[in-house]
Amino acid sequence: MAQPNREQLRAHRRIFWDAWQKACQGLPLTALEVRIARVVRMHPEYHDLFDDMEAFLDRDFQVDDGMNPYLHLSLHLALEEQIAIKHPPEAAAALESLMRHGLDRHEALHRMLEILAEVVYHAQRAGGEPDVGLYALRLQRLLRS
Repeated sequence: MAQPNREQLRAHRRIFWDAWQKACQGLPLTALEVRIARVVRMHPEYHDLFDDMEAFLDRDFQVDDGMNPYLHLSLHLALEEQIAIKHPPEAAAALESLMRHGLDRHEALHRMLEILAEVVYHAQRAGGEPDVGLYALRLQRLLRS
């Protein structure tokens, strides 16, 4: 799995920037933008990142800074997409199960996000694609815990 270059990162971040700006202005949103706005809305600790577009598009985060906010929001968005299309089916099932067991939606998503982040991390370290089978298995284990 190749690392994205600066322009790819800027383009990805620009999608988040544009969606949040449109949401804040009450403009019509696409389905993807609705999901992005929902994810950003859940994270008020990141709202100040959206104050300056150039800084938003170009800021780098180091491992010592904790989880990169862009990575965190992107993983949330990936989960939202997985749940919406029910692929893998274990994603939607895990969310429903965790919420039935007393977690609110955001807490449940964070439990799932930990698994997704780990699977993505290992794929990047190995230079390959995320192991969807392992990811589904880990989500199934989450249902049993």
